[in-house]
Formats: sequence, C-alpha cells, structure tokens
Amino acid sequence: MDARYVFVYAAVNVFCILTALVILSKISYNVGSEHENRYFRGMTLCFLGFVILELLWVLIEGGIIAAPRALGSFFKIVDTMLIPFMVYHWFWFAEIKFQSKLVGNMLARIMTLIPFAILVVCYIVSIFNGMVFSIGPEGELVPGPLVGLTGIVDNIYGIAIIGHAIVLLVNEKVPYRRRTYLTMIVFILMCTTGGIIDAVVQNTPVMPLANAFAFIFLFSNLQETQIYNDALTGLNNRRRADEYILESIPTASEDAPLYLFVLDVDNFKQINDTRGHLEGDRALRAVAKGIANAADEYHGFASRWGGDEFVVVASGADESFAQSVMSTLKNRISQSAEETGISYPLEASVGFVKCTTPQSKMSDLIAKADKMLYEQKSIASARRATA
Repeated sequence: MDARYVFVYAAVNVFCILTALVILSKISYNVGSEHENRYFRGMTLCFLGFVILELLWVLIEGGIIAAPRALGSFFKIVDTMLIPFMVYHWFWFAEIKFQSKLVGNMLARIMTLIPFAILVVCYIVSIFNGMVFSIGPEGELVPGPLVGLTGIVDNIYGIAIIGHAIVLLVNEKVPYRRRTYLTMIVFILMCTTGGIIDAVVQNTPVMPLANAFAFIFLFSNLQETQIYNDALTGLNNRRRADEYILESIPTASEDAPLYLFVLDVDNFKQINDTRGHLEGDRALRAVAKGIANAADEYHGFASRWGGDEFVVVASGADESFAQSVMSTLKNRISQSAEETGISYPLEASVGFVKCTTPQSKMSDLIAKADKMLYEQKSIASARRATA
C-alpha cells in the first residue's frame, strides 16, 4: 500500500476521531431529553469506534504498525458491524425526537432489533462458513456472498426514518419542527451517499469523512434549534418566553389586552414515581403538543416554563376569550393524550391574568396567574377526593 495513500487515509480518520470526541464532550441537554442524549451518545460512540478501527486497519495494512495482517482484517470486520449499530441508535434518537408512538412500546423495540440481530448472527456464523466475511490465508479480508447484508440492514432503518420524517414534514406547519425533520433526512442521506461511494470505490476514507460531516451537520443544527426551544417538548423555552412576554407587555391596552396563561400538569409527580421518567417525558410531550395546537388556534405563543409548567400568551378583546382559551387548552391536551396512546388521565390546571397596561411587570403577572392556577389545582384536588 502506497505510503502517501496510507497517510491521507490515516489523516482523514484522525480528523473523524477528533470530530467524534469533540461532539461527545459537548453532548448535553441542549441536544435533547435524557433519552435523546443517550441514543445520540450511543451512535456517536459507535462512529468513534468505527473510525478508530478504520485507522488501525489502514496502519496495519500499510505496514506502519507491525502486526499480523489478519488482525487488521479482523478490525475491518468489526468496524463494518458498528455501522448498523450506529444506525439503530440513530433510528431511536429520531423516533424520540419525532415523539413517535413506538417510544415506550416493548414490542416495537423487539421488532426493530430483529434486522440487527439477524446481522449479528450472520457475522458469527460467518466465522465458520465465510458467508459475510472471512480472512484469507495471507490475512487478507475476503468478502462473502452475503457481504451486502450490512447495507441492507442500514437501509431498513434509514428508509423507515426518512419515510416517517417525510410524512411528518408534509403535515407540519411549525417552522422549527419542519427544520428538525429536514435535518434528520439530510443526515441519513449524507451518510448513505458516503456508503454508496465507498461501495463503488472501495478502500477509500469517503465513508468516515461523510459520516463526520453528517454528525457535524446534525449536531450544529440541533444546537441551533435549542437556543430558543425546549429540548424535551420542542416548545419555546423559558429564555424565549421571558423575552416574548417582555416584548409583548408594552403593546397591551384596554382595547387589545394581553392574556398570560400558566399551566401545571396534574399529579405529574405520581406519573414519574409510578410509571418511570420515560413515561413522564412522554406525558410532557403529549401535553406540550396539545398546548401547541391550542395556541396555534388563537395565534398565540406557547412555551415550557420549566418542569411540568407551561405558559401560553395570546391577545383577545372578547370578555369570554380567556375562558375559551382555557377550555381549548384542556380539550387539546386530552385529545393529544388519546392520540399518543396514553391510557391514564392526563390533565392540566390553568390560571391566567389579563394585562391591559404597558407598565405592568412580568413578575407581577406571573404571580397573579400562578395564584389562580393553584386555586384551580386545589379545587380539582378537592373534587377528586370527594369523587
């Protein structure tokens, strides 16, 4: 193997290793929820393992590392197996990001593991019959008749996510959600393009390089969307809510009052304690979706305030406006819970305040809405106790 070729190949893989390490060091709750972070970290670790093994393979193959050629071939086989494992992690990362009904479904998890499990079995069996890969008498890597199986498994997960993202994209009107779906599609297309080029022109560093750029693209887009968006629910976050409320108060008047609604999920601690935090995240997403749908109907602003509290801001002059918004919020939350497949009661108490003067202080408005909210929670709690 030409020394210059080995240098270029190794340099590309070193760049990819550094890229993966930087991304791993920066993964935080700005990427997503705890479970999104887990899968994102998992697929980044798989990519890191892949490029490290690629680097070792080329250094052994080029004679830079004095080791048996068969060891380099073994590294190549293992790194090929890491690709579908990386795609599997990406599949679940995307499904959680999409707030899919598959999340939390044990049967779905088992079914999605089947393609990967079949691939692992074929690799193990290949040790004895060389159906996928084998190591030749001189330590060289010998492709078997089922060598394309890895690509097939990758495509199963990739096609599933692209199809899901396109369906969501067609029906989505909220800009930042559309951007999330597009990001997922572009990410897998970049990885797939690298894989196709690698299959046509073998033993080139195109695939790891394409994956590295795909990871940079995905990570940077996720970080950018989270500046003003809540990682778990996809709503505006507290930072954006503070800015929006402060910007809106000066426009309030008697003729065009501003209404600020504060919502708190009923018995949320019980959901977390009895059903687990994963189910708690699922419940918050369902509530957030209902709130977003209700806010859209009134051309309002919706955000997650923190924990299981949410804020909606809307303008309306009609005296019955506030009651109408409150009713719609509760109805849309119930509807969202039903669509999500949540079988237990999922409700939220709502308090609101009417702002008619530009001199109003945000802290005072929040305090008044909070007071009404907890009055409503007390009434609801007493009603449940006597039921």
